[in-house]
Amino acid sequence: MAVRKSKEQTYQVNGNIPEIKEKCLNALSIGGFNKVSSNDLLNEISANYKKTFVIGKIQIVLAEQNDKTNIFVKSTANSDNIFALFSSPNDKIMNAFKDNLE
Repeated sequence: MAVRKSKEQTYQVNGNIPEIKEKCLNALSIGGFNKVSSNDLLNEISANYKKTFVIGKIQIVLAEQNDKTNIFVKSTANSDNIFALFSSPNDKIMNAFKDNLE
């Protein structure tokens, strides 16, 4: 069984939930995530990430606060391989999302 570790981050951006949800879905698409699912009732998005040396998933929860939206991001990745010693798989997953969020 794989050893998995998680990492969480929170961002606050200007805009309403539908607008930010669209940006998040675009960022996941550009970042190479697959099996993207969106729950409109709970404002949650989840997706899988599978690259050569990184296997994991990301969960995103959106919460509106005044005229801003909070983005809660949690990544979970396998950390029991030799490549995890050199760079964090969770950082790679987070960056694949964050770097493409416009």
